Amino acid sequence: MSGGGARIGAGTRFRYDGETVEVVELAATTSGNEVVLKDGLGRVRRLTLKELLFTDRAEVIPEQAEPSADDVEEIASVVLGQLREDERYVLLDRAEHVCEVLSGYRSGCQELAREGEPRPEYAPG
Repeated sequence: MSGGGARIGAGTRFRYDGETVEVVELAATTSGNEVVLKDGLGRVRRLTLKELLFTDRAEVIPEQAEPSADDVEEIASVVLGQLREDERYVLLDRAEHVCEVLSGYRSGCQELAREGEPRPEYAPG
């Protein structure tokens, strides 16, 4: 199973033993939580939720593209964490310019306004 996080509920799809399956029911039993899976041929199987989540035989099929542990690309926080101090200052300065264009304030909000903000050319409205 991949290391990414996903909501598990009715409609969540998995690749289980090479087949695409969908969760059609969740059940709380005396022995723990169970899921009912249906494959493309309409066959149904019942597993414990623990077995589904912790086996190497299952992998969540995400509903939308999101960062996951298997991604080749690194997530933004990793890339930004590798910047040198001078590169971080350049990036922060650019981000402040964008905030000023959008909100009138370099911080992005009136509550954290600097002296002289908003400047007339960036005044909200």
